[in-house]
Amino acid sequence: MGLLNWNSNQHYDPKAKPCTECGTTTPLRSHAGEAVHKVCAEDWNDRNPNAARYEHEGRDLGTKRFHSDPPRKNGKEGAH
Repeated sequence: MGLLNWNSNQHYDPKAKPCTECGTTTPLRSHAGEAVHKVCAEDWNDRNPNAARYEHEGRDLGTKRFHSDPPRKNGKEGAH
């Protein structure tokens, strides 16, 4: 699957909770608010290649459980 892009601040909560995968605490959150380390989410995706996929504008961003942030649109798109 590859690396997840979790650049959005929605993936951070200052209140650390146990990771749903490994049990150690983390301030990171999935899109659904699930406490999970990014590397644990990537590992889960790799172990579950047939899980339902999340797509954005035709791009596969990972599984529905753990997926990347949609690409940001910026003012430079389309510039020459």
